[in-house]
Amino acid sequence: MNRTRESLFHLAENRKDFADASVLDLFAGAGTIGFEALSRGARSVVFAEKEGRALQVARRNARLLGVEAQCIFLRTDAVRYVRRYTGPPFDFVFADPPYDLEDMPDMPSLALPCVKEGGLFILEHDRRIFFDREPAHPDLDASRSYGRTIVSVFRRKPAGAPERDAAEPASPPVSS
Repeated sequence: MNRTRESLFHLAENRKDFADASVLDLFAGAGTIGFEALSRGARSVVFAEKEGRALQVARRNARLLGVEAQCIFLRTDAVRYVRRYTGPPFDFVFADPPYDLEDMPDMPSLALPCVKEGGLFILEHDRRIFFDREPAHPDLDASRSYGRTIVSVFRRKPAGAPERDAAEPASPPVSS
């Protein structure tokens, strides 16, 4: 799990700087991903989590880390939240949903409208879902395999940017 998370941030940082970034942590749990983003220079994190106990732990962790002022905690269903979101876009949106999430195949399309142009949506999912198979998701930038977990990175294209050529595959999954 720690290795996957470290790899997730490595993939993100190789594509976009965290300095002064705004971050949305979907399915936040205790907030590990959001707090890691703050430690790498993010300006703020919105934690979206429907389980009250997990959100309480995240709030306590923010207090212990002294980052409360940089955090917003929302007790909400993450899928419902991104479906309805109309606020300012984020530099990074991370999602580590339950692998059996019914909406998993739709997560990139749901989350990318919440991302700034050139920003990233990073999704952890299991091997049953493939965004790099033909037809590959047009915004897929990379996909890496770590055991049964796949980390897929999607980049929101600027308005009017051409779609990736279907003959040009996204970075292939890499097992480790």
